[in-house]
Amino acid sequence: MSTIGDEIDPRRAVLARYGILDTAPEAAFDDVVRLAAMLLEMPVSLVSLVDVDRQWFKARIGFGRSETTLSESICAHAIQGDDLFVIRDTTQDARTADNPLVTGEPHVRFYAGMPLRTPEGEAIGTLCVLDTRPRDLTPVQAFTLRTLARQVMTELDLRRALKERQESDRRNAAIIESAIDYGIIAMDLAGLITSWNVGAERLLGWAEAEIVGRSADLFFIEADRASGILEREMSTARAMGRANDERWHQRKDGTRFWAQGEMMPLRDGSEAHIGYLKILRDRTVQHRAEEALEKQTALLQTVTDHLSESVFRLTRDDIITFSNPAAEAMLGWGEGELIGQNLHDVAHHHHADGRPFPSSDCEVVRSLRTGEPLRERATTFFRRDGTPIDVITTNAPIIEAGIVQGAVLTVADVTESKAASARLRRSEERLGLALGASGMIGTWDWDLRENVVYADANFARIYTVDPERAALGAPLADYTRNFHPDDVAMFQAELDRLFAGAEEFACEYRIVQPDGSHRWVIARGRLVRAPDGTPLRFPGASVDITERKRSEERQAALVELGERLGALHDPTEMAYAGAEIAGRTLGLTRAAYGTLDKTGRYLDIARDWTLPGVTSIAGRHRYADYGSYLPELRQGRAVIVDDVEADPRTAPQARGFRALDVRTVINLPLMERGHLVAVLCLHDAKRRNWTPDILDFVRNVVDRTRAAVARLRAEEQQELLNRELSHRMKNLLAMVQSIATQTMRSAVDVDTAKEVLAGRLIALGQAHDLLMGGALGSTLIGPVVRGALKLHEDRSGRFHLDGPDLEIGAKPALSLALMLHELATNAAKYGALSREDGHVVIRWSVRPDADEAHLVFSWREVGGPPVIKPARKGFGSRFIERGLAGQVGGTIALAFPPDGVTCTIAAPLAAFQSDT
Repeated sequence: MSTIGDEIDPRRAVLARYGILDTAPEAAFDDVVRLAAMLLEMPVSLVSLVDVDRQWFKARIGFGRSETTLSESICAHAIQGDDLFVIRDTTQDARTADNPLVTGEPHVRFYAGMPLRTPEGEAIGTLCVLDTRPRDLTPVQAFTLRTLARQVMTELDLRRALKERQESDRRNAAIIESAIDYGIIAMDLAGLITSWNVGAERLLGWAEAEIVGRSADLFFIEADRASGILEREMSTARAMGRANDERWHQRKDGTRFWAQGEMMPLRDGSEAHIGYLKILRDRTVQHRAEEALEKQTALLQTVTDHLSESVFRLTRDDIITFSNPAAEAMLGWGEGELIGQNLHDVAHHHHADGRPFPSSDCEVVRSLRTGEPLRERATTFFRRDGTPIDVITTNAPIIEAGIVQGAVLTVADVTESKAASARLRRSEERLGLALGASGMIGTWDWDLRENVVYADANFARIYTVDPERAALGAPLADYTRNFHPDDVAMFQAELDRLFAGAEEFACEYRIVQPDGSHRWVIARGRLVRAPDGTPLRFPGASVDITERKRSEERQAALVELGERLGALHDPTEMAYAGAEIAGRTLGLTRAAYGTLDKTGRYLDIARDWTLPGVTSIAGRHRYADYGSYLPELRQGRAVIVDDVEADPRTAPQARGFRALDVRTVINLPLMERGHLVAVLCLHDAKRRNWTPDILDFVRNVVDRTRAAVARLRAEEQQELLNRELSHRMKNLLAMVQSIATQTMRSAVDVDTAKEVLAGRLIALGQAHDLLMGGALGSTLIGPVVRGALKLHEDRSGRFHLDGPDLEIGAKPALSLALMLHELATNAAKYGALSREDGHVVIRWSVRPDADEAHLVFSWREVGGPPVIKPARKGFGSRFIERGLAGQVGGTIALAFPPDGVTCTIAAPLAAFQSDT
């Protein structure tokens, strides 16, 4: 058996979960010690809770002090066992002979205590009785003490369950309140606001208290309000399931912001439409960026309009979709007349010597379809009037999502040789500008005879090659040395296929960057061969598709998360699923979800996701050991550390991070009512740049996980309430049907039946109101009795009640209330309540019978007229004898002695407390 000291710390933790220490007196516990002292005939009875260095009494009778030290505690010995602990004479027992409570006041000579043991098996105290003389317990007294101790533990467990339920409700509410980057607004069917979260308050400026009950069009701009945009959104949401929009909104202070909004219908558990949910996110920065891009596009249009070179944008079919004024002037066409024309047909239809020139032989047309760039190709174009023009063309492919869409063709008129070089130089600058504007397209030309690759600056940037070296020509190895190891074989296989005779090269692969990250590219090119088939050059273009790839990966991850969350029914597993998907998608080494302990200084991680071979950090961690950023988390701010060794918040604790193989960290806080309760931790062994898109993805994972947990809690609560309501309605309807049937069967006339039925239904209603106001499925017997007699209590002192406050089930409570109503009605008509000085004595108690405890309930009328036993039993007597007794399976004795009617019922306590 463990010693007292060994059990102190776990017991303190258990006591903390009950939240009972140093609380005010409560009737439920006071009644137990009073009943224990009365039934066991002891002068002292205590509910004792054993803490680290003291024992504290939640309830006491016959003992003046509210607590003692452990050195004075006899209960500290009692909690070491599992059953009743009795010391018949404390002066003769070595454990207590020197105890100050034995040697001094109050001179305890006898002790009996029953340990209070939690469902987890931890003893936290005792229900004990003391006497100042040696004695022993009878078997009945021992049974009583054990039974009452179980009642104390039941009360404690109910208190703990209520406390944990309240904490759970607060956490669920905090999930919504912690979504501070999103405004989440609930509305009723008329569009009036019913609630909104902290994110809405931060985004729009109104506090929830001042906005609830007002129309949601308040935060739309005036023009949208006038056009009825709110009503149109609600109509679309009803018809389509959701309504998306992007528009200007306004805050409380009148300022405007561009928001991305989504409205969805809200439905209750029966799928009835009860309102709407609108989610807003501030996208002002992105909107401004799009406007800036439009301005840049307009500026580029202005630039091209004033260029002396001709610029065309062509589709893969050689159709002109853009031509600048210089192109129209060069070819002799009017403004806009070239748009939609085939460039080869209108300007490149013959050779310079007059020979026909089919488009199938045209290098410009072929390059449009293959994506092959053309550089400084000399050819002859023709004006509209047939005049030939010597030109130099440069072709930059346009490749989107890995597919060739066409090209930008720059054409310089080189008829005057003196101006040729200048025009060519400006043409190349224009092409470079077009390529550089996207920052995604890079072109190369591999000279196979010299085995060097010429590339532009964009291509060099993507492949991490010095731009000057790339422009002068660098060996292929300079470009392939940073290929991702897993993609080298695929690249080589595609290259082999090209040299084996394939028409074009197309391959997607990754380039490892200096910081350890990688970028995705798609490369396309074609071989240029000599007339004898010998490969001469391999030109092509690479497009950086990293963002598309990452977007696809993250979108797929969110879809997977939704499927995983939909199949899970445990909040811990949901949190792990979110951490796993975030860590795996972002290529991290570790992801974990942890909760803060009561002190707020420790993070408890039940389970974490790691790459194979990476050490788990499951367990308890003190935040002070890993940096000084805890205050930021408590304020609800995300903590982002690109490098733990360089960031001043973590550098002093870098050694601890190195022990966990952590170089970069992100912590996203979960707040509940303004308090930090949990954190999502993301780790990587290398430095990372936590870009906004990564943070958006992580927040999306967190928000979806929180929402799934909140939805699970709400569904569980709704299911519980629905089952309870159905159960109670069935019981109530069955009881009403029985009362009505029996009343009408025995009534002598309709008026009498109406009066009797009304009284019984009133009593039933009062008992049912009491149950609906109490705990699910049960209530205390005292309020049931008082509620049933309230109609007949015309003055004080009519009823004398005596008995412990025991919990009884809902159905026995209804039957007991109806029985008491019948007895009180008869007493008011014929018995003690018909006289001014008459009264009724009602007692109930628990009788510890051999097999099981019984509840004994008695009714005795005092001070009424002489009783005459009725010649036959009426419905009321039969109702009394059969109703409750039939419900609980006990015996009932209804007697008519001359001095007053008596009624006694005895039944198993378990039957009274059952609700089946």
